[in-house]
Amino acid sequence: MLQFYYDCIDSYFDRSDFQYQEMDTDSAYIVFSCDNSFQDCIKPELREHFVQYKYDWFPRDYSSNVAKYDRRTPGLFKDEWSGDAMVSLSSKNYICYLPDESYKVKVSAKGVQQGRGRNNDVLSPKGFESVVRDRITLQGTNKGFIVERD
Repeated sequence: MLQFYYDCIDSYFDRSDFQYQEMDTDSAYIVFSCDNSFQDCIKPELREHFVQYKYDWFPRDYSSNVAKYDRRTPGLFKDEWSGDAMVSLSSKNYICYLPDESYKVKVSAKGVQQGRGRNNDVLSPKGFESVVRDRITLQGTNKGFIVERD
């Protein structure tokens, strides 16, 4: 992760054009100041160099078959989510979303059950934002534990 930061991100992008939002052992959420693709933020004098070496860092994208293969290659960084808003409470507890008509949401809340309508009030952008703005604690409910006796 440090090698990716220093040798790729910090080299090709001006520090005023990006900010790390959240990082884990195998993922990084980075905000770029450009409106379109993050590649639009590359320093102009390094664009040719980036094109030459980008497949050292990212999956090949010139063919769908090759892209499918590279998507599973360890060490390459994939764009798994693109959005406009993120609220990070701690590592493994964050929400990303598009505050538009599509309202796509990606939630990570370690230890809180998701799906089947469980904890929807907690696992929402408003829930995460209220923790930050109102300094409140939210609680979720986990159901379905099975007690086994040996």
